[in-house]
Amino acid sequence: MTERFKPFATVALIIEHEGRFLMVEELDEYGKKVFGMPSGHIDAKEGIIAAALREGKEETGCAIELTALTGIYDYVKDYETIYRFCFAANLKEIPEELHAADPDGEILKVSWYSRDEIYAHKDKWRTRLVGMCMDDYLRGQRFPLSLITHLVP
Repeated sequence: MTERFKPFATVALIIEHEGRFLMVEELDEYGKKVFGMPSGHIDAKEGIIAAALREGKEETGCAIELTALTGIYDYVKDYETIYRFCFAANLKEIPEELHAADPDGEILKVSWYSRDEIYAHKDKWRTRLVGMCMDDYLRGQRFPLSLITHLVP
């Protein structure tokens, strides 16, 4: 029997405050500086909503409130398949300075960017998913969080 294919399941957060968006800068697997919205993989035995809240806390250092699902993306990249769940979210409190609480130590900087600054630096996006998620968010695409049903044993 061949090994079963397992896609990557990821979450991302679009956090807007006073017309600016919270983005994280980090080094990619090749050592190149990239940026995108707070995002990451869903861990084993973790639900989609729980993963979004955890990743938000880890990458921003702040408690997060999810407000809507903005899109689900099926992204095939090289030899990978990635399913991304993107959420609109808010920080529960806006600190004077942002610091990632990143256990992996991958986050270099957490900053606020204008829409124009984000699109002006397309060449530094971690993946094309940054633009796809931002485009849908800016178009006003929102789905209720109740679209995701979490079953517990």
